[in-house]
Amino acid sequence: MFGFDTKYAMFDITPVENQFILEYLPAAKGDYVKVYLYGLMRCYHPEEDMNLDRMSHELNMTREDVINAFGFWERRRLVRRISDNPPKWQYVNIKQISTEGDVAPDPDYAEFANALYEAFDKVRRLHGSELNTCFEWHEDLRLPTEVIIMLLNHMVSVKGRNFRINDADKVAAQMAGEDIRTVESAEEFFSRDEQASAGLRKILKMLGKKYAPSEAQASLYRKWTRDWGFSQEAIEAAVELTAKGDPSMGYLDGILSSLKQDGSMTPSGIRNSSQKADHFREVLKELGRGEVSQKNLKVYDQMLEMYPQEVILIAARECGHSGKGAEDTLRLLQAWKEKGLNSLKEVETYVQDFHDQTALIRQLKKTWGTDESRIGKTDRSLVQKWQKEMGFGRDVILAAATYASEAKQPMAYLDSILTDYQSKGITTPEQVQQEHEKNRGNGRNKTAKVLPGQDFAQRNYDGVPEEMIRNLEDEVRAFMNENGGESDA
Repeated sequence: MFGFDTKYAMFDITPVENQFILEYLPAAKGDYVKVYLYGLMRCYHPEEDMNLDRMSHELNMTREDVINAFGFWERRRLVRRISDNPPKWQYVNIKQISTEGDVAPDPDYAEFANALYEAFDKVRRLHGSELNTCFEWHEDLRLPTEVIIMLLNHMVSVKGRNFRINDADKVAAQMAGEDIRTVESAEEFFSRDEQASAGLRKILKMLGKKYAPSEAQASLYRKWTRDWGFSQEAIEAAVELTAKGDPSMGYLDGILSSLKQDGSMTPSGIRNSSQKADHFREVLKELGRGEVSQKNLKVYDQMLEMYPQEVILIAARECGHSGKGAEDTLRLLQAWKEKGLNSLKEVETYVQDFHDQTALIRQLKKTWGTDESRIGKTDRSLVQKWQKEMGFGRDVILAAATYASEAKQPMAYLDSILTDYQSKGITTPEQVQQEHEKNRGNGRNKTAKVLPGQDFAQRNYDGVPEEMIRNLEDEVRAFMNENGGESDA
């Protein structure tokens, strides 16, 4: 005769007692609370076609999960199962529970609780939510009672009798995930876990930590050994690397992650990686910047493919004076290799000649009052020609430079002077002076500036690494063009 509109439930309310929120909700899983509230709403607004399958679909849960949730509330006496086929439950008012002292408990739960009391009571008495959590391992995770008793005893042996039930809950989930369902498989599991616990305690001791391992640290250790495949000896070798940083489990985790990516997972491989990191720190010291990262170590590997450490340090020193980093050092090394510089001696000679050229060109420009910082490829080509091809020493070049000071293009004019000297066999500063006096007597020379000094200035590295790289790359490109696009260096 009377009834609600089919959409009435959508716009109505479902009363939930505060006692449920305060006393029952905090200890329940989120899905369990979801099932209870949905079922409570359907008590107030029932539908004829409501069944377990539809409820599971609407809650986006499996049928088994819904049954487990109602089993949880059964044990707390908030619902009562009244039918098995089809499954049906009756909700009990919270106030009603206190008046029904003769309500029989779940027989499975009572049997499980008694088994735990008998096996575990002398060690630790489990109460209330702790016992309920253990029963959930039995009901939800399908762990046999004897396996759960073994788990609890194991937690006492590794954590002490006051272990946190939440820690045991994580181990129970892990056991279920590995399908540990028999006493034999549980014994093997706990034997492994005890070895892992001993290994973890040793790692913590090596890190200078004197406290008992936490579950989070145990989880990290399991990841290293079971998921990543590191042996205890390999982890101990990796601990040595933390001495140069923060000696913590988190820092060690980062090191092991990098080693795994690098494929260095054996003790010897890790020690080699440690040695490589130490050598790279020498490079960073010359650069005055950068850090030992996976990215930088890969750059360093490319350096080692071309040159030994001594040559790499020279390149880093050159780049470090201008604030350059590891990748710039690699570019410089690549340019040297393309240039055909292969040995330490060849590199040292080239670098020394390069800086000697730089000092000489700057001294010339200072004499002429031109910009000392602007050194072009032509400048270096001319100095190379005068010194290597014509055989003039620095003193002769500087002496002749005084007579090119007022020319519009002093470098080109100095080149013509030195070419004339070569044809006349002039090879000393005294001969240069005599030639100048003779030409001045004939009115053929303008008065030159007096050279303020003949000594090399100290090395000035402003722009030198970039110029060294640019100069080499230009020469390499020219060389390749002359050889059909291929270098035979």
